[in-house]
Amino acid sequence: MHGLLTDLYQLTMAAGYYQAGKVHEKATFELFVRKLPHNRNFLIAAGLEQAVDYLLNLRFTEEEVGYLRGLSQFAQVPKGFFEALRAFRFTGDVFAVAEGTPMFAGEPLLTVRAPLMEAQIPETYLLATIGFQTMIATKAARMTEAAYGRSVVEFGTRRAHSP
Repeated sequence: MHGLLTDLYQLTMAAGYYQAGKVHEKATFELFVRKLPHNRNFLIAAGLEQAVDYLLNLRFTEEEVGYLRGLSQFAQVPKGFFEALRAFRFTGDVFAVAEGTPMFAGEPLLTVRAPLMEAQIPETYLLATIGFQTMIATKAARMTEAAYGRSVVEFGTRRAHSP
C-alpha cells in the first residue's frame, strides 16, 4: 500500500515526532464513534479486514519519499526522517471486533498499539476506510431489518465511490 494514502497532517506530525525523538514511544489509538447518528441505535462494524491488510502492507516508495522531501513543509526536517519513511513497516498490534459486529457509541471498533509514528501515519486511511464501510454495512442492515424477511435488491453499487 502506498504511504501517501493519508493526509499531510499525519506526515507533518510524524516529522515532528521524529525531530522530538519520540518516534519509538508507544502509543494507543482507538477508533470509535462518539455519538450515534440521529435515529440510529447501532452501527455494523465493517472495513476491518481491509484496514489490517493496509497496515501489513503500508510502504513508502522512493518516488513518494522524494515527493515529500521536495515539499516546503519538510524543508527543515532531518534526512533521517526520510530514511525512516523508506524503512517504514507497521510493527504494532491491532485489536478489532469481527466484521459485522453491532457496535454502540464509545466502543472501540479498532485499537492500534504501536510506536508513535507507526500509529499516526495510517490514522486517516483507517478513519476513512472503516467509517465509510461501517456506514454502508449499517445502512444495509437497516434496509434488511425494514424488509421484515422479504428480499432486498440494491442498485447503488453503480454509484459507489470505490470497489
